[in-house]
Amino acid sequence: MASITIRNLSAESKERLRRRADQRGCSLETLARSILDKAAAETVQSIRFPHDLMEVIERGEEIEALLRAHDRPQERVDLA
Repeated sequence: MASITIRNLSAESKERLRRRADQRGCSLETLARSILDKAAAETVQSIRFPHDLMEVIERGEEIEALLRAHDRPQERVDLA
């Protein structure tokens, strides 16, 4: 098995992941491994809004900060 080290992870992200792991009854390491395995297995980027968003938001969690963190300018579309 391979190992990685993740540097500069914000304390807020680590705490959110820790809470998520607690809610699922697993360790932070197990949760991180599951998330990375799933991401590595994805071959095609598809948008499944709101389903993708629902997978990263826990019940009762504030959504505004997450939306701001992932907000990206959209390309202009000329309909004429």
